[in-house]
Amino acid sequence: MIRRVVGAVFITGLLLSAYACGENVPPKGSHDEVKPAPIVSTSSSQASSSAAMAPPPATTSSQSSATSSASASSPADYSLDIAMNDANANYVFNPADITVKVGETVTLKLTSENEFHSFTVDDLGIDVEVDAGTTEEITFTFSDAGTFELICIPHESLGMVGKIIVQ
Repeated sequence: MIRRVVGAVFITGLLLSAYACGENVPPKGSHDEVKPAPIVSTSSSQASSSAAMAPPPATTSSQSSATSSASASSPADYSLDIAMNDANANYVFNPADITVKVGETVTLKLTSENEFHSFTVDDLGIDVEVDAGTTEEITFTFSDAGTFELICIPHESLGMVGKIIVQ
């Protein structure tokens, strides 16, 4: 009788373990879900206090050709290419440190080398996923000065980190 109970508990534990391993487990670290920033109308000079406190809107689009244009809703001051490198298990953003000025609108062209990466800046509400071998664009207006941590969520523990410095 005891042997059957122990066997049943063991099999139940084994099944639960197998089920848990199949779940979509989040990566290491504490990265709360990043919700998209609200879109703030730029046609009105009056802004509510809640809109003033929200991060600026970010837009993303897939890059399918060599030519691109900035978003019609927020034309970029300039464009910056960022490589998401992973060759030889050396995971880095290139450049790792990005410096912009307060008020600038920049189109970031994010190109993943061989693996899936993310371009995540929690404090700015930026979270862009880039599939292996593809390019994604994000146009973002940097409204607050400061230094903001940039990470690739799946490769943060492997050193794929950087920073955005807004002066």
